[in-house]
Amino acid sequence: MITVKELEHLAKLARIELSSADKESLVKEFDSILGYVDQLKKVEVSMKAEDRVGAVKNIMRPDVVVNTSDEDRERLLKEAPDREGDFIAVKKMIAQD
Repeated sequence: MITVKELEHLAKLARIELSSADKESLVKEFDSILGYVDQLKKVEVSMKAEDRVGAVKNIMRPDVVVNTSDEDRERLLKEAPDREGDFIAVKKMIAQD
């Protein structure tokens, strides 16, 4: 299925050196892998889009505006480890190059 010349071309593209023993071993391994792929091509699979694993469904909820009271805001700010006025203070997380 794959020739030594094709393998040498792949090795050149990958910038790797192969010994003659490596080449013979890899040709056998590639032939085995490609043979397996040929077997997989023969398998007939029929599935509906809904039966697929990971079928796409919209699971988002609509946005709802919720007004919070001053008591709720103050209770939340009291739970924060640090605050600046009416905001939660966090450490600066910008990386310097």
